[in-house]
Amino acid sequence: MKTKNFLPFHLDHLTAKMIKKAKEELKETDDIRGPALEQMRKLVLAEKDLKCPTEDEYLIQFLRARKFDVGRAFELLHNKYEVKKSYCDLYDDADVEELRKFMATGVIYCFPYRDEEGCVVLVLQLSKWNPDDFNICIGLCALTGLLLYTVDNPATQICGIRVLVDVRGFTFKQMRCVTPRYIHLLSRALRNCLPIRFKGIHFFNESSIFQYVWSVLKLFLTDKIKGRVHFHGNSLKNLHKSIPKEILSSDYGGDNVNFNGKEWSVNEMEKFYEKYIRMCRSGYM
Repeated sequence: MKTKNFLPFHLDHLTAKMIKKAKEELKETDDIRGPALEQMRKLVLAEKDLKCPTEDEYLIQFLRARKFDVGRAFELLHNKYEVKKSYCDLYDDADVEELRKFMATGVIYCFPYRDEEGCVVLVLQLSKWNPDDFNICIGLCALTGLLLYTVDNPATQICGIRVLVDVRGFTFKQMRCVTPRYIHLLSRALRNCLPIRFKGIHFFNESSIFQYVWSVLKLFLTDKIKGRVHFHGNSLKNLHKSIPKEILSSDYGGDNVNFNGKEWSVNEMEKFYEKYIRMCRSGYM
């Protein structure tokens, strides 16, 4: 099996390499972790209008995303809930049945194996999104849920995520839905409101129509994030230089020919809906 040298999406432990990465890149050690969590918890509890989880498993996501700088980690958590409040139409009334239906389209999913660096690879296949069936609010709510599901795993918190955006079939109808308001939300997600280390954004099959969206989106991104954006055109060879073909599906010239992204999304997100809805109900009151 060609994926035998790649770690699975689901990991119930941190490998020695990941523990080393956490120490060297994120400044995480046994001596630092406990006090940082306590400081973080005190800051959260001091926010009287904020209702959110305070368990170690939740707060450490933000600490890892900001290299155990407690002040910056709390700012990230604060930003998450401020953005949620600003986009309450997406999250406050999140409906599990609608999310299930959207996931069954196969627009978004993750591959079942990580890359050489331990990153999860999340895919958006825009050709499968029909705005007549699902408005952009449902799509973005579902995407947020999948992102938060991936980072619920400590291995992903440390190693990060790569996003593969397949722009093939992107239409004017879709473009009209991606208004500046939602482009701004996407930029905030990439910059400073999710506890995620985005290690790469890979555009594949990009079209001239999509260039308009990118021309606006890039105005809101930091140089650091823009430096992690890659355009592959329709070149599988270039794509495989960034994401190993051993873990890719046949849609992308990969060796994982039996993988079905739609089935993966339906089955995996079912485990997370209850927790995600609780997240959508939390925040600044």
